[in-house]
Amino acid sequence: MADAKKAAKAPAQVDGGEPAATGAAGTPGPQDVRLMAPDEQVAARSADVSETATSEHRKVFVIPKNPLADDYGDETHAANIDAMRQAMILQGLRPTEDGHFVGAEDHPDGQSVCLTYACACVPAALATPEQNVVAVTVDDQHALEARTNG
Repeated sequence: MADAKKAAKAPAQVDGGEPAATGAAGTPGPQDVRLMAPDEQVAARSADVSETATSEHRKVFVIPKNPLADDYGDETHAANIDAMRQAMILQGLRPTEDGHFVGAEDHPDGQSVCLTYACACVPAALATPEQNVVAVTVDDQHALEARTNG
């Protein structure tokens, strides 16, 4: 029985016989994630996904509850979708769609609301060249030109 527990806690072996790197609290490290199937990679790189395999990244935003509004407005949703897509890129995922609002739930604190957004994606290593292009917005371009020309 003790040998089974030791085997379960032993780090996974990768090519070359070296132990794979693991993250904090037993979460998969970068090497572990690259060895997973694409849907497992998406789930491992998405903090707000509870499934072990999925092709959809989910992001939950917790904001103060507005008792005067049932709908949080197109501007809020657009900003949260942009933030979700940026978080995906930083986690090594590439969106394959624009993303969408999933729904709102009351937060357990009773004073906030959880807004959930989702976007289909693929790991960056499997993305097409078009999916791996990270766009620069017009505002970003103006700021870049001001810094380099100023």
